Amino acid sequence: MRYSALTETGKVRDNNEDSYHVDERTFIVADGMGGHRAGEVASSAAIEEFLRFEEANASLEPVDRMREGILAANRELYAQAMGDTSLEGMGTTFTAVLVEGEVFMGHVGDSRAYLWRDGGLRLLTRDHSLVERMVQEGRITRTEARNHPHRNIILRALGVSDQVQVDMRSYAAAPGDRLLLCSDGLTESLEDGEIARILCEFPDLDECCRALVDVANDRGGTDNITVVLVEFEEGDVIDGKQGKKGGWWRGIFSSKKG
Repeated sequence: MRYSALTETGKVRDNNEDSYHVDERTFIVADGMGGHRAGEVASSAAIEEFLRFEEANASLEPVDRMREGILAANRELYAQAMGDTSLEGMGTTFTAVLVEGEVFMGHVGDSRAYLWRDGGLRLLTRDHSLVERMVQEGRITRTEARNHPHRNIILRALGVSDQVQVDMRSYAAAPGDRLLLCSDGLTESLEDGEIARILCEFPDLDECCRALVDVANDRGGTDNITVVLVEFEEGDVIDGKQGKKGGWWRGIFSSKKG
């Protein structure tokens, strides 16, 4: 695999409440919320707790490690908020990937994951937001959702309650796949088709991340912008054998409270 990441404050916000993590097998984007820098605390603390849990529980199966690690991060944030009035109301989105044979994904909030394969872009996550619910209910169109006054209201986040639902998926990667994790500072500025065009246009991952962030900034930079980009190459061992074109979801969509 190759990977790259970039985060910027944007042109409107005073500080960056997004956090990310990348290594050889773990990729995370978290978009924090809360006053007095509480969002910045939430996103970074959630990643730290997830990584701590993941390292301490290496014997668990990847799907269980992912789910339980996110639930542990939620409990940690909630406990911090309950113990410090300056952190009251803090929370964060959390979209994470573990690459261990298959690609395992856990998701809470509206930071998205996309798969770019053979020139086509596929959204892997569903926003836990008010406007997404309204779209699913047929009350507004997806085009109307992009400019809706309530588009920033999310319905699930880590740290706002002692329990949270985590959406889980797994899939078999193929050589040439690109996996994009991003905060809504990107997706509120770029249409999916524009994201696909940039992923296709820039073979260099660093340049691709730079291009994505630059377009979001050029269109106002109204929010923090974070992108994590992973590319699977020919020769990568995927699901215990040589990766090949065609494989898709190995797991099923599920969620759990805890």
